[in-house]
This record gives sequence, structure tokens and C-alpha cells, in this order.
Amino acid sequence: MTAFLLTYGVATTIGSFGGGRFADSNASRSLIIGTIGVTASLLALPLFGGNALVVGLAILGMGLFGMGLAPSTQHRVVSLAGPGAPLASSLPASAVNAGIAFGSFAGGAAIDGGGVPAAVVTGAIIAAIAITAAWATSFLKPVAVAVAPEPTATH
Repeated sequence: MTAFLLTYGVATTIGSFGGGRFADSNASRSLIIGTIGVTASLLALPLFGGNALVVGLAILGMGLFGMGLAPSTQHRVVSLAGPGAPLASSLPASAVNAGIAFGSFAGGAAIDGGGVPAAVVTGAIIAAIAITAAWATSFLKPVAVAVAPEPTATH
């Protein structure tokens, strides 16, 4: 367990730094790839969970991809918000908290219905839905901000 927790901790740190780099190059693509990575990591657990090496790689993937999503999400929201960027910058944190609440509820319901493996599958389903959302929002473009013309001097 200690090795898995260490793996996750190191992966989240690397994921945060790497996610910032990828957000700068193409935040939309980073969101799509990140959600695919999280989904694949979650699906590996019920499929190959009996193999400690695969579990370690899945935990590594969840940390790298999961934390790599944060900078891309923030970058994408702020870039799309235009003049509303200061207010919009608070939205990703709110969305994460709502996701934690919903995920906790869905995971608890899944455990009640089918045990711990059902919670992992539920998480993978939610992550797969997020792939579609990331892809769909990749078509959004920042709004052009109208700039008022400079006043001309009259003589």
C-alpha cells in the first residue's frame, strides 16, 4: 500500500507540472487525452487488478492524467471567458467540488449495489462521459472582444 500511495503522490506532482506544459501547447487536446488516460487507468483495475504491477501503472496513470487535467481545465476556462476571466477562474474549483460530491454519491451507490469493483467501473463510466464532454468543448472558440476605437484629436 505504501508503494501505491507513493506512486500516486509522485505521479500527481509530475502530472501537475506536465499538465501545465501541455495546457500551454493545446489545452483542448490535453483535456481529451487526459480524460482518455484516466478512463483507461480506471478500466485497467477491474480487468487486471490481480496484478500488482498493472495496479501500480493504473495508479500512476490516474495521478499523471488526473492531475494533468487541472492546468488544462483552468487554462481553457479562462481563455474562453474573455472579459469574464476573473470570475470564470473560480469555476473549475467549483466544478471539481461538485464532481467530488457527485462521484462520492455515485461510488457509494455502486458499492451498495455491487461492491468495491462496481465503484471503479462507475468511475470509469463517468470518466468516459467526460471524454465526450472534453471533445465537444474542444470546438468552442474564445469570443472576440470588441475594442473601442481610439478617440481622434480634433483641431
